[in-house]
Amino acid sequence: MLLFKIILAPVLIGLISLAGRRWGHGVAGWLLGVPINSGPLLLFLLLEQGHGFASEAARASLLGILAWSAFCITYAFCCVRMAWWWSTLAGWIAWAVVALAILPVTLPVAWVFVLVALALAVALLTFPSAPPEGSLSSQPQQDLWPRMITASVMIVTLTGLAKVLGPTRSGILGAFPAYTTILAVFTQRHGTAATVRVLKGVTVGLYTAATFFLVLSLLLLHVGGAMSFVLAAAAGLVVQGCSLIYVLRGEADFSEIPTRSEGSL
Repeated sequence: MLLFKIILAPVLIGLISLAGRRWGHGVAGWLLGVPINSGPLLLFLLLEQGHGFASEAARASLLGILAWSAFCITYAFCCVRMAWWWSTLAGWIAWAVVALAILPVTLPVAWVFVLVALALAVALLTFPSAPPEGSLSSQPQQDLWPRMITASVMIVTLTGLAKVLGPTRSGILGAFPAYTTILAVFTQRHGTAATVRVLKGVTVGLYTAATFFLVLSLLLLHVGGAMSFVLAAAAGLVVQGCSLIYVLRGEADFSEIPTRSEGSL
């Protein structure tokens, strides 16, 4: 199982990075809405801790999306004026503050979903509009391996901590923006506009994660683990497909903006 954790994380972040190079930064961020971090984490918790533990962890992961979105919007505002390390620090502080605030929340999972859906809508409406940037550099090819290694270290660390934290804390920790941080930091090498698009794409994609956690938490106590994950994944993919229209529209709008290299400025 440890070997599976080590292999899965870098493969996923590698595929998402390649997708971003092919279809744009917003699409790469949108793909992170698929719970590629917390999904495997919940699977490991189910196998190691049982259905009840995993169900509560899924509810907490849904609640943790509030902290995840706080990271996204904080990093987006900070990267306009700050270097990546300051933006990361500010984003992690925002995540920690919200995570601590929601830790005592005991709402049923359905009400948590409503709260998260409204919070994501507000976050998308308040996202910063980064100024267009000209002559963006090409994606550095040599940064793919550092992304993959960092992802592997993060997922192994998070799953190791989950055993001693309990279901609620582990679920919120499962919504820690590990892959989002990696993608944002490496994308900031392209500049502000690319980073904001990635983070806005992540926020749109979080509706997928929210749907996945809702269905998984409700089903784990009533049906088998395999069926719960299959149905939760199916529900999430339906939402993911619907949100793709919004993301592709944003990518198309950005691609129509002329750059300095085209002599427009």
